[in-house]
Amino acid sequence: MSSGRRITQTGAAALGSLLAGRRRYARAIGVFGEVASLYARHKLGSQGRDVTDVHKDAAERVTQLCRRNGAIWVKAAQFFSCRPDVLPLEYIQSLQTLQNEGMQISFSYIDKALSRAWGSEWRGRFLEFSEIPIAVASIAQVHRAKLLNGQDVAVKVRLPGVVQLFEQDAKVFRFLAELAAPFFRQLDFPQITEQLLEMTAVEMDFRNEAQNLERFARIPHPPRIRVPVLEQKMGAANVLVTHWEEGVRLREHLDENPDQAADLLTLLFGSYLQQVTRVGLYQADPHPGNFIVSPAGEIVILDFGAIGKLTPQEVRHYSRLLFGLMGFEPNVDIGQLFVDAGFVGGAPDTLRDLALYVLSDRMNGDNVAYAMEDIIEKFRENHVRIPDTYIGIARVLITLGGLLMHYNVPFDWTPPEQRPSLKPSSTT
Repeated sequence: MSSGRRITQTGAAALGSLLAGRRRYARAIGVFGEVASLYARHKLGSQGRDVTDVHKDAAERVTQLCRRNGAIWVKAAQFFSCRPDVLPLEYIQSLQTLQNEGMQISFSYIDKALSRAWGSEWRGRFLEFSEIPIAVASIAQVHRAKLLNGQDVAVKVRLPGVVQLFEQDAKVFRFLAELAAPFFRQLDFPQITEQLLEMTAVEMDFRNEAQNLERFARIPHPPRIRVPVLEQKMGAANVLVTHWEEGVRLREHLDENPDQAADLLTLLFGSYLQQVTRVGLYQADPHPGNFIVSPAGEIVILDFGAIGKLTPQEVRHYSRLLFGLMGFEPNVDIGQLFVDAGFVGGAPDTLRDLALYVLSDRMNGDNVAYAMEDIIEKFRENHVRIPDTYIGIARVLITLGGLLMHYNVPFDWTPPEQRPSLKPSSTT
């Protein structure tokens, strides 16, 4: 091929990428204008609609935008679907439909990604390699393979072009955040957007996930909680290799074996309580697709791109706050516990009254996940600034709480030290 033709093709590819980016940006600005118009007409009273209906309409438009733009936009939807402190419930419910979104791409692109990581002869590392992915996410695909020593492995490959898309889309995210800021003065949308972009940038480098997995594997876990074994020497920025874990996705297993829901979900919830209130290191993306049930009845936790880390002081404050809310620390001032945990913008009496108002209504029905959502919503309405670290914890409790309620499993808030003794993970 002549150099002139190569230059032409390269230029065409660059132009195509630029045009694709412009289409995404134009689509985003168009949807933002539609959403702004919906709220403006509602404020002027020309629609005659309840604000919840306006939220639903706007949320559906935003969800469809993220679905059409794909990749980082889906990642953003997943991020904001777990931020009830930022968005109304109608947005949360709509965006949650994108939690498991992903589009399979041709294996020829995966082949090129693996060649960049391991060289053109990468197939020589394996006895078998399935070209059909067993899982597809917004920024990666997972393939099953067999190493030369006979070990079955899962190979997670970052989708080609994702980093370039992220670099393009980060600019429009920042632009949209600035446009949105005047409409949501009680929130710092530019700062929240930076949190999303920083988190996504970390997740796209699989070397960070490898470090997270190794660190998480070293902490003590309850019996029957495991994590995959990492193949350290095969990792790269765009590839992560772990031992293959046999099992069934948690929700599928529970749907087929509802009699096991109490045992497995209580085990999982107890594990997360221990991670948050005693260790200060927790897997921060607990949607059901990230758990599988092994043939031995163990729960294997997957995906460590997002890890929550707490300082010893934060562990102490949050453990007191959570167990105080649940009644394990009688005679404590709930409002002062919120202040100690870093909540800003409300007096202790206000924080206490808001928390107790929600809990007295919700806890009677054991709807702890709803209670957590309502507390955050009440704080948002009263302009109380919620620590970012608490949002991560609330996201975990709300997600797991939803699972518990779906399968009618009562919450077991027994503190970790009162539960059966812990053992080190089998991967240590």
